[in-house]
Amino acid sequence: MPGARRSERISERDLEVLEFIARQGVAPREAVSVWADTRRAVTAARERRLREAGLVEVWPGFGSSGRIVVCTRSGLKAVSRQELPTPRPSPASLPHACTAATVAANLEREGHRVLTEREIMAHERSEGERVYSARVREDRFHRPDLIALADPPEAIEVELSDKSSRRLDEILDGWTWAILENKVSRVRYLCSPRAMPYVRRAVDRMRETADVEVEKLEEERHARRLPQ
Repeated sequence: MPGARRSERISERDLEVLEFIARQGVAPREAVSVWADTRRAVTAARERRLREAGLVEVWPGFGSSGRIVVCTRSGLKAVSRQELPTPRPSPASLPHACTAATVAANLEREGHRVLTEREIMAHERSEGERVYSARVREDRFHRPDLIALADPPEAIEVELSDKSSRRLDEILDGWTWAILENKVSRVRYLCSPRAMPYVRRAVDRMRETADVEVEKLEEERHARRLPQ
């Protein structure tokens, strides 16, 4: 296996789980456990194998996140996902990244096919076209946090903190046009209690009717149920 120091210990299932981590870039241990449907001991043992092989790094958690697994460049190479950038998370970006990974894990456990923001960016670069992004200005676009693949796909936004009214209005206007153009079927905003009132007010201000749903983000870190 390319990039692994102790590849004889890495199973095919380990590589499948590693690809989930690679697609996220950063994932809390609990999200990995949900996606793989494994209990704590099995999850920790797999994490240790991947770390010893140099395919992931494991960071201490923050708040209630639990430990955080970060894919390395060797990990990307081991699962042939070199089109994705090597993750370089910052403390400021970790809460959002971990929450988005948990949402993705739950959706995929439910049978949905999901593209992460990293995969959306790589796909759009390959296509030379903003396939899934909403145009917010003449020369600026906004990528969703996740895409649930369907015909047409569904955009998913994870909102943890308040954005300015102007920024939210801009993004929602972009999604309105994306829905009208059949680029996406609808947009789901999964919001923390702090962010929800800002997003709801922005939806209320929309000039056009669009299929935008605002839902409460699951509070449990590893909840297996999301709003349908």
